[in-house]
Amino acid sequence: MKWLITGCNGQLGSCLQDKLKLRQGDDFRALDSDLLDITDELAVKAEITSYKPDVVINAAAYTAVDKAESEEEIATRVNAHAPGILARACEEAGIWFVHVSTDYVFDGNATVAYREEDPVSPCSVYGSSKLKGEEFVSESCRRHLIVRTAWVFSEYG
Repeated sequence: MKWLITGCNGQLGSCLQDKLKLRQGDDFRALDSDLLDITDELAVKAEITSYKPDVVINAAAYTAVDKAESEEEIATRVNAHAPGILARACEEAGIWFVHVSTDYVFDGNATVAYREEDPVSPCSVYGSSKLKGEEFVSESCRRHLIVRTAWVFSEYG
């Protein structure tokens, strides 16, 4: 199986590489923003066409939650538009797309654990940008998984 990982230098991207290195017979390509601008539709399509992965995992994100309030344009470009670009390219190639999102798509007022069917109501630019990314992914690619995480921790941070 061939995997393509975006955001390879981040915490999640680093952990994914560690796990994939242990899988016998699997191959992966891990790219950061210097090697693949995920906001560039032509570059994304060219990479997927060239490498021909079975699965693309989007571990790239604008994660500066507080800073996103003053950098809405870049947060939206990376967290919303780029996942849509990746999802469309995966749909065209007939491959799976895994997109990592966040619990910030909820308002944070729940007294029990959130379920995927709970209503979303982001309270920040960061949460709104991640929700828009989820929507673009859902609309653009039939073979997709959206993983919402509340916290990421590892030996990398």
